[in-house]
Amino acid sequence: MHRRVTITITESITMDKKKLYALYQINGGTFPTGGFSQSWGLETYVAEGEIDDADAFNEFLHTYILHCTGMCEGPIILRAYELAEPLQAGELRELEQLSNASRVTRESREAGLRMGKAFFRIMAPILEDSRLDEIEEIFTGKDVSYPVIYGIVCRLLDIEAEEALRAYVYSAASTLVQSAVKLVPLGNTEAQEVLFRAADVMEKAVELAAETPIDEITNFCPGTDIAGLRHESLPVRLYMS
Repeated sequence: MHRRVTITITESITMDKKKLYALYQINGGTFPTGGFSQSWGLETYVAEGEIDDADAFNEFLHTYILHCTGMCEGPIILRAYELAEPLQAGELRELEQLSNASRVTRESREAGLRMGKAFFRIMAPILEDSRLDEIEEIFTGKDVSYPVIYGIVCRLLDIEAEEALRAYVYSAASTLVQSAVKLVPLGNTEAQEVLFRAADVMEKAVELAAETPIDEITNFCPGTDIAGLRHESLPVRLYMS
């Protein structure tokens, strides 16, 4: 005999829970920023035989999350978050220049701008916030890189900075793991084990982002930069970077 369970849905939820669901949404795999089409050099490593199993991919994942996300994109996100309330036009424009300059390869710069453009285009009608019009004016209609606009939008959503950053780091790691499933290839269980065991590395990336001043950011990952440059000449490409 089955017991019937009655679930009562309240007419409204608390603001904190709304923020949490918003954070889940903008970092979810179905949110169409285009991150799924980027491998950030992983495709080159696989094509050239440098990454062919879970251990090799694990090393790549940890390096990317700590150095590219933790010590570069993370501080940019936090700085954009600070400058978004109140909106500080001059400093935001300078931050955007820095964000683009920190990306060594053409593909990675274009990827950051495409993802930022998609993120802004989707969020603008959802939020219906007049401050987004001000942001568009600040950047004079130009595309804004993903870390910058992500930080700004999280501030407008009043999401706590550290949680916004933690979700971003996880999303970056999860996206790379899904790319590895297709490219290496990894089995689904093996891939999820890699991601599960990366929790300490992801948290370390969050700590590095919080500790790194914006004028001390570094994106020193020569291996991934070289892989990004070589990616443009691969005979067959599934990913855009």
